[in-house]
Amino acid sequence: MSARTATVAQPVWAQLRRRVPGAPADLTLHVLPLAEVAAWAESATDCLSAEELARARGIQETSARELFVVSRVALRHVLGHRLGCAPGDVPVTHDPRTGAPHEVHGRAGAVAGRRGDAGPELGWSPALGQIRPVHFSISRTAGLVAVVTAQREVGVDVERLQSEVETDVLLDILHPADRARLAGLRGRRRRVAVTRAWVRVEALVKGWRTGLARGPASINVGTRSRATYGPDWTVGDVRTTARENARLAVAWRTDPAPQG
Repeated sequence: MSARTATVAQPVWAQLRRRVPGAPADLTLHVLPLAEVAAWAESATDCLSAEELARARGIQETSARELFVVSRVALRHVLGHRLGCAPGDVPVTHDPRTGAPHEVHGRAGAVAGRRGDAGPELGWSPALGQIRPVHFSISRTAGLVAVVTAQREVGVDVERLQSEVETDVLLDILHPADRARLAGLRGRRRRVAVTRAWVRVEALVKGWRTGLARGPASINVGTRSRATYGPDWTVGDVRTTARENARLAVAWRTDPAPQG
């Protein structure tokens, strides 16, 4: 991985956008199949920081390293578009204690009236106002990377369909109401339902920036495809394809109801 790696054409970002039902206009989700974008990401690693490059070199397993590189390169390109700067100039930082990503700040004049394939310009939200910091969340699983950005706290999780053993482990740590609801299912239906519940939990804790320091057993995700969680949060399913064999969820801070 170096700046001298041969250049490969960027993906068509509009084709990687994934609709999030009910999401606010400032939220964008991109889902990247590893097989389609790995070569491009490998050719574009000059946008990564020295720390990111060192982390990538330290990952021994090939597919895990590719997932990491794709996730970081794609994140920098999406954020660079929204912020009006080069991907390498995006100030990606994380909380040293929790690992949660810090929001990033752009330049209002650089993006005024601009739109593009990677997502909307920094726009306006009834609750959040004109120009706000951009929040982001990334998730990766075998063969897939998901990147979500928004002008509000946001979280995303994507997971390949869990095995029977993984399903048993996750079922034991879900909320008691979700465990009771899912325990009677069998076979693939059970694996799908537990995976779906788990990605909703993960999306929420990423949005809250707590990670799994907040126990999954305290988070009842229920059955609705899009549901409010408390007064401030919404979590919803995002459609995946049979080929992806995965489940995907996004959580975001909800605009407050109009007053008066």
